[in-house]
Amino acid sequence: MDHQAKTTLAPPAAADREDWFLSRLDDEPLPAEGLLDFLRMLQDGGEPDRADAWAELLEDTLIERGALVQAVRVLRARERWPATARDGAFWKARAMALLESDHDQRSLVAHAGFNAGLPPAECFRRLDLLLALRPGALCLDKTWGFGLVRRVDYFYGRVEIDFEHKQDHFLSLAYAAESLELLSDDHLLARQHREPEELARWVRERPAEIVRVALHSYGPLTAAQLQEKLTAHLVPVSDWKKFWDTARAGLKKDPLVEVPAKRSEPLRLLDRPTAFDADWLKALAAERDMDRIVAEVERYERERETMESPVGEEAARQVVGERLAFVIKGVGRSRPDLEVAAALAADRLGLAPERIGTGGRIREWMEESRYLQIIRNLPAKTVEFFLAALERADAEAARGLWLANLNRMGFTALAEAIARLQAAGWEERCAGVLRDLLAARKTEVEVLYWITRNMDRLAAWHLASPSELMTQVLDELARDYSGERLKVKNQLRSRFEQKEWLQPMLAALDERKRREVLQRVRESPAWSALDRQSLMGQIVKMYPELEQVLSDGAVESAAETAPAAVTSWRTYRARQAQMDKLVREDIPRNSRELAQARAHGDLRENAEFKAAKEMQGILFRRRSEWEVMLHRVSPTDFRDLPCDRVGLGTGVRLRYPDGREERYHILGEWDQDEALHIISSQTRMAQALQGRRAGETVRVPTESGDVECTLAEVGGLPDEVRAWIGGP
Repeated sequence: MDHQAKTTLAPPAAADREDWFLSRLDDEPLPAEGLLDFLRMLQDGGEPDRADAWAELLEDTLIERGALVQAVRVLRARERWPATARDGAFWKARAMALLESDHDQRSLVAHAGFNAGLPPAECFRRLDLLLALRPGALCLDKTWGFGLVRRVDYFYGRVEIDFEHKQDHFLSLAYAAESLELLSDDHLLARQHREPEELARWVRERPAEIVRVALHSYGPLTAAQLQEKLTAHLVPVSDWKKFWDTARAGLKKDPLVEVPAKRSEPLRLLDRPTAFDADWLKALAAERDMDRIVAEVERYERERETMESPVGEEAARQVVGERLAFVIKGVGRSRPDLEVAAALAADRLGLAPERIGTGGRIREWMEESRYLQIIRNLPAKTVEFFLAALERADAEAARGLWLANLNRMGFTALAEAIARLQAAGWEERCAGVLRDLLAARKTEVEVLYWITRNMDRLAAWHLASPSELMTQVLDELARDYSGERLKVKNQLRSRFEQKEWLQPMLAALDERKRREVLQRVRESPAWSALDRQSLMGQIVKMYPELEQVLSDGAVESAAETAPAAVTSWRTYRARQAQMDKLVREDIPRNSRELAQARAHGDLRENAEFKAAKEMQGILFRRRSEWEVMLHRVSPTDFRDLPCDRVGLGTGVRLRYPDGREERYHILGEWDQDEALHIISSQTRMAQALQGRRAGETVRVPTESGDVECTLAEVGGLPDEVRAWIGGP
């Protein structure tokens, strides 16, 4: 009885509604969803007390009929009604009362987080999931993937699930409530579980339909996200291009699928074919989400020439202008980037400044602090329009502003500003600013990346020597960044992976400097162990005389000064397995290759022997480094550690100023698992929290920069994290 069809009801006039409602509670089957819609109508119509009282009657009736899931849904709806604002204790008590008849399910209230002080809405979401957790249910977990529920153990508070690569796995009910997603029967993974041969046929014959099912299952997805989802389960990686080309051609003909022009934007399913009609105009006029307004106007601007538009041009311009004015007036000084995006859209659509209230604002945007606030948050696609608008308003002032802030802009804005300065004849002034920054060693990552992409300017503008540029690039790669700056840093690091950049850079250095570069790469935290080995191998291949820099003695010397560290048994065993494979498989295979190469004759002209010998050196160095790592880092289970302060083996809960909360579990040097919120003790987050107590205000790193938040909770590790620590 938990899953009942929704019935549309026609309630009588106001005077007869109570008798009507009470009589409907006797119906068989009970039209619970229809009655809940009626109660929402009362709530919205100014009768909140009556709606709340009758909702409680509906809950009691559902409990009598054993429809626990439906009863909790009604209670969850009541919690969202603005006129029934009550504290968490009330909703916990009411949830307990609803589940009173079933001792096992009553325990779910605690697992849903009511005792942990979570927001009631989140507790009810978790409770909904736990009540629907039944043998045979299909689910999805970020760590373990697709799974089939085997049984729910209320006594021990856990659920047994057969995951794809982990059979008979137990999760605590609290973890399941937080992280599991129950899959509907029409979810892509559920359909593949039930009918794998049919889905495989669709991949070959109906690729567009496979994409539609994926979008219905996961929501909007970019092409890259779609590829990741489908190649993980259905489409062979080698067949992806053919599959996607066919699917995309079919989707473009479907008016109910939005296929964006840019790969970075998501595909999405539509409720009805897109048209800039009266309904669209009405929805836009009623929209109050300012980000959504700007996004819809930009879509209108982009597609109005090719999309059906039954409404008149003037009517559309009227509503668009009013909505953009609403955004510009509403954001105040809090979101200048959104104000600018709205104003630029109005400008491109030819709406007069006085019509949308932007007259004179452009001068405010050119104030340095205001400009930087805008340019750092403006979407990349809007930067060009913004800089062009500033230049039209006051070219001299705009160019001076750009010169003064070359070192403080994002990469897209920096590249656009330099291009405009060059076009305006300000090239020498621009070069002078960059020379001064490099000479003072104050160059930020965006400027360095721009220079590495425009190497012809290094000599033509007399910016710096290749040696100095390499030094500053390596210095910058050792710094910690987050968000957009981290992306730019990664792009800067990727220049070392491009032979057409690395080879001429190294050729411009003397031997001493090349040795220094190799040594710094070997010690740099910017690369993972395997990426570092690959890069060092590439450099040694170009300059074999540098191999002695990577001698075993240098590795051991570095290890002598390295601090002791710990990691979990799980990651320690994983590193041991890598070491074991290296010793038992990779090195013996290389020895066999050397023996075969020797048999081919003159070693001086033997390319196979030289390649195998070079690989031998890399493998031996790798073995030495891994021996040092495994000697320096010790495994532990993180038990019996104090948890009154943040440190190894502690779990923390952070509360940000906007009310958002995040959990982290701090383990050892090599430990990381996004789904379980496990972070290494070496991360900036862990180091920022080290030694702090619950209740303290702390400054932590985020994608948008460091922010202050409250350390709401410090405690031990939950069962699922301890299970992870001792796992395979």
